[in-house]
Amino acid sequence: MAVYRNPFEAFMRILQTEGVGALYKGVGAVVVAAAPAQGLYFMSYELCRDAIGAFGGEGMRQSAAGTFVAGAFAQLGGSVAWVPMDVVKERLQVEGQMTVKETYGGSLQALQRIIKTEGVLGLYRAYWIHQLTWAPFNGLYFTLYESFKTFAKENDFYPMTWEGTAAGVIAGAVTNPADLVKTRLQVARANPGVFDYDNTVDCAVKIVRREGVMGLFDGVGARVLVIAPRLALAVSSYEYLKDWMAPAPAPR
Repeated sequence: MAVYRNPFEAFMRILQTEGVGALYKGVGAVVVAAAPAQGLYFMSYELCRDAIGAFGGEGMRQSAAGTFVAGAFAQLGGSVAWVPMDVVKERLQVEGQMTVKETYGGSLQALQRIIKTEGVLGLYRAYWIHQLTWAPFNGLYFTLYESFKTFAKENDFYPMTWEGTAAGVIAGAVTNPADLVKTRLQVARANPGVFDYDNTVDCAVKIVRREGVMGLFDGVGARVLVIAPRLALAVSSYEYLKDWMAPAPAPR
């Protein structure tokens, strides 16, 4: 069953039972991993698009299919840093609800504990469901973003951040079920009595059986509110820096 009925109830209950600090659990992991993860993410995207262009021509590079593949590949690159960050962050975030005697003092302590008790592979728990969640999301996100960007340039729609926001809202909502399953699996050890899932399929089936189909969209509002502005800012900053660092055209 769902612990919270909506994001606002979750926010208020966490605030009341765990305090303001609980809202920032895992922030250390995010701060440390964000920069390298974003670097790997955008580098992978550009490398894949260039490779698609080299083998299939500029038309394929600019196509929806080519953009989708490049977006999915960007996720694979960024996941080298993102997945461990996600595991550490989510373990800390559910710490207040744990029924097993396993607590972490902070991001570094959580990282050390996971490696000690589960090995390095413990940092990549639910890795493949992570990819099944975020690879389609990023493929869809970049496909929408590039389409919106082309439309904006052709019609002089500004500011440029709206393309990233709109793409994030749509892609985030569509892929919420996969993200929910991924998150439940990653935090299953925190409360095995509630999160009694054997695998990805078992998790999805039990959510639908116990909570209905709409249970797969639990947290979609919070997910969109986080993803859309974050990606809009990240992509806009990346586009600005890419233009700023581009070599100046040779004088005629």
